[in-house]
Amino acid sequence: MSSSRQLAAIMFTDIVGYTALMGKDEQKAFELLDKNRRIQKPVIEQFNGRWIKELG
Repeated sequence: MSSSRQLAAIMFTDIVGYTALMGKDEQKAFELLDKNRRIQKPVIEQFNGRWIKELG
């Protein structure tokens, strides 16, 4: 029987005040979310990681 092992690291980030910002300025909140994504995705890909999902 063959088995394989894989090391996993899970990264969770939070944008402080995001829900309140959505109530005040939805466009700005989406811009902040997009900026966060543009920063994180290249780092994750650099280490052969996978972006699995995003909660909002």
